[in-house]
Amino acid sequence: MKMLLKSNDLIYISWVKNILSENNIKFYVFDEHMSMVDGNICAIPIRLIVEDNKYKFAKKLIEEK
Repeated sequence: MKMLLKSNDLIYISWVKNILSENNIKFYVFDEHMSMVDGNICAIPIRLIVEDNKYKFAKKLIEEK
């Protein structure tokens, strides 16, 4: 498993999740609820994790769009 991105930008995270879903790339979201609990001070970024064999493809998809 590799971390694809780490961000506090909810719109960007949503966009990336949509791109990954459209391309049938399984992903995991870490710290999504913790970032909302921190009082919206952006102390804990949300992380998107993908499988090792899909990492390069996922990274390429995000960079191209």
